[in-house]
Amino acid sequence: MRAPVLLTAAAVGALGLGACSADSGSADRPAGTARTSAEETSGSLRGDALLIETRVTDARRHTGEVLDGSRIGESPFCPGGAASGSSEGATITTTFSCSGGTLTVQYAPTQRALVQSSEWRVVSGTGEFEGLRGGGFMVASFETDDPDVGRELFAGTVTG
Repeated sequence: MRAPVLLTAAAVGALGLGACSADSGSADRPAGTARTSAEETSGSLRGDALLIETRVTDARRHTGEVLDGSRIGESPFCPGGAASGSSEGATITTTFSCSGGTLTVQYAPTQRALVQSSEWRVVSGTGEFEGLRGGGFMVASFETDDPDVGRELFAGTVTG
């Protein structure tokens, strides 16, 4: 069970690094302190944390299932949902199909290894996800060279 631990540790580490950029500060945040991942450039827009974990069922076709424990804010995300996608060049577009709508994200991992990572962003949503925007970092981890034995973890922030 080492892969899920590595996947979670890699995602948390990547998010921590992404949140550690210093700037000139604002009225409510002193100069030199880090923005949190929930802050937009204006420093005033805050969002909900997002955590989506999938089990890859066919990496060549970019399909999978959304796992229990996936969340947006305090709410479960997409219980019993499916992930499907396509790729154009290095960019992968994944749509999470849920009972309340769909959420589509894009990312472009460049590593050809058992562990891959990339920034991701929301490109569209329908139903309860319509109007969501945001992004974060994702990590995919495969236990073997078999592309159908893997997990993906998307972590970040969304607003809408």
